[in-house]
Amino acid sequence: MQLELHLIQSFPPANLNRDENGMPKSTVFGGRPRARISSQCQKRAVRKFYQDYADLDPAQFADRSRNWIPQLKSNLVKAGIPAEQAEIAARLALQEGLKLEFNDKQEAKTIVFLGRTELDAMANILTKNWTAIEPGLSGDKPEFPTEIAKTIQKALIETGKPGDVALFGRMMASLPTVNVDAAVQMAHAISVNTLQQEFDFFTAVDDLGSSEDTGADHMGETGYNSSTYYRFATLDTEQLARNLGGTEHLGSIVKAFAEAFIHAIPSGHQNGFAAHTRPAAVMAVVRQGQPISLVDAFEEPVAPKGGKSLLENAVKALDVHWTDLTKMYGEMGVKYKGIVTRTTLAKQLESLAPVLKESVDALLKEALEAALINGGK
Repeated sequence: MQLELHLIQSFPPANLNRDENGMPKSTVFGGRPRARISSQCQKRAVRKFYQDYADLDPAQFADRSRNWIPQLKSNLVKAGIPAEQAEIAARLALQEGLKLEFNDKQEAKTIVFLGRTELDAMANILTKNWTAIEPGLSGDKPEFPTEIAKTIQKALIETGKPGDVALFGRMMASLPTVNVDAAVQMAHAISVNTLQQEFDFFTAVDDLGSSEDTGADHMGETGYNSSTYYRFATLDTEQLARNLGGTEHLGSIVKAFAEAFIHAIPSGHQNGFAAHTRPAAVMAVVRQGQPISLVDAFEEPVAPKGGKSLLENAVKALDVHWTDLTKMYGEMGVKYKGIVTRTTLAKQLESLAPVLKESVDALLKEALEAALINGGK
């Protein structure tokens, strides 16, 4: 089953996701420039949001990092292994077990997405087989038993994945057998309006400077824009259950993801812009089969016109586009649909008015019940 989330969200002046030149990211859609927030940026914000706020077991969390030697070493030291041996064993286990290469700073040359339970499992394998590992750690060229490296690889393949990895997947070029197909697909958020990039020229003054010093002590500029975005993500609940190795934690992880996608905001330049908003419209669709983005609703840029605000016209465009698609293709595969908007926007709905819900909580409760029936299949 596919759980689709379609959001319309405005941000005041902001630079949530910058490009190589420090400017807010952009793209062209419908032949017009649009503001853009990458899917990678949104995914990290979602992960950090539910790690901070969701009522989830931390065993479901994972981290992307190159600094795994200190983490694994710490687990081994806690198990009573001397620190010097623990560090050598940790490096060898990651080299031979995950086929990682390290630089002189003990950092992996590639970033790796690992769950805390996966790291614990590796530490457990090492401590249980310590009598076989310890003799190879001394000498100029420490060695690691091949059969234990294979045991680590087998454990990573056969055990259920932590929620983070199960949701967003994993790609390891060095060891493709531990790759995980993502259950979540997330679109780059694009503005429904035509992009207008702007610059904030700023100066800084030395508070302790001489009274004779009347000039600025620093000058700079920051790019920003103010845009209303269409955001879209879809979660394959059947794939997620496969990745998790069962349905025990399926409901809590789907709920945590859905809530985080709605509420999470990237952290870029927030100290200078504080662009903390909530979506003005949230639509959920549960569908059997291929998920459908509604981005074509905004092929023609939306603007304030006809006495209506940009948000009012954006919600109207979404409703009209849903009507058009339904007229062309029907609602084949749709098991549930519902929408919540701010009260002032609800009167823009026509075809979606019968499925208007009172709150996001009510919408997600119904959508998740529909998505998770029969274990998400």
